[in-house]
Amino acid sequence: MNEINEEIYPVRLRLELVSEYLSSDEKVMLKRYGESSTGESIVRELMIPSDMTLHALHYAIQKLFGWQNSHLRQFYLPEEVHHQLTKGTVKGWSNLVGVLFQPPSEGEHDLFWDDDYESGSVATWLRKKYTGPYHFYGQLEQYDAARQDIEAMLNRFKELEIRESFSDYRERKKKKPDAEPEIVGTASLIDMTLKEMNASIALESGTENLLEKLLVTDILAYEDEDTSGSGFPVTSELYYEYDFGDSWKVRLTKKADYADLLTDYSVTPKELEEASETVMAKHKPVCLARDGLSVMDDVGGLSGFANFLRAIYEGEDKEEAADYRSWAKSMGWKQTKVMPRKVL
Repeated sequence: MNEINEEIYPVRLRLELVSEYLSSDEKVMLKRYGESSTGESIVRELMIPSDMTLHALHYAIQKLFGWQNSHLRQFYLPEEVHHQLTKGTVKGWSNLVGVLFQPPSEGEHDLFWDDDYESGSVATWLRKKYTGPYHFYGQLEQYDAARQDIEAMLNRFKELEIRESFSDYRERKKKKPDAEPEIVGTASLIDMTLKEMNASIALESGTENLLEKLLVTDILAYEDEDTSGSGFPVTSELYYEYDFGDSWKVRLTKKADYADLLTDYSVTPKELEEASETVMAKHKPVCLARDGLSVMDDVGGLSGFANFLRAIYEGEDKEEAADYRSWAKSMGWKQTKVMPRKVL
């Protein structure tokens, strides 16, 4: 029998796979065939250990939604929270590199230090990644290394041409079709706004990516918790993006209790008790409830998944529908129902 770790405690998360671009018809497909109660999102209710890192949560999200860790990803804040913390300036952002944000040179070799899958069951491999104890060995996310990295970048651009933003150029070009992009001045990088920096240099990693060594509970506050102070947690809403081509987006929130799940009979009190024991004794997350089928890689995002469902259930070409099903199976997609607590 596993000994319960009293230093950690269970935390409830709600994960919503959402899209801003779903058409009315696509929402119908998700509701009719995708088992989404609203047709607007696919939801997973999750209980995690309080010491779970964003890095470990990434692997759990992969399993929860049916992906196979085949593409890039990032955790990031809502735009208004990012602006509030950085004041929209390079100085404000750079001060938080190594504390909250990844350094500008964060690379795949460093962020994906433990992506060591070679063969066998992807599900089994993922399970090891989201089961504690949790460690993070990426070097550039260590505070001293991150600070050295951002300081080197700031020192490299002591004087830089400030180029107008693309949006400003586009507006100007509407009035003057033959207009060329303009240089509006020069400044040290540290004195620029983020908008000016992004228009002037190509920063491949961006300024939004959160450090994955951080604990979920350090970043994410309860929905009604005050986050106006200068410390952690910093937001009541967090986003995870996977596959920048398909642009899957998951919205994460932290719930204070389980009242709604009990009220709508998504879980029983006994199931909650058993889930809590699993979280603390086995140091792993538990899926409490699910609304909507799992998806798969390379299907074209949530809109593409809705169109895939239309093709296999309502398509007139039966051979094409069979080909789609065969392809989906090769991508790990399964239509069989699985009890929520057995998903992870």
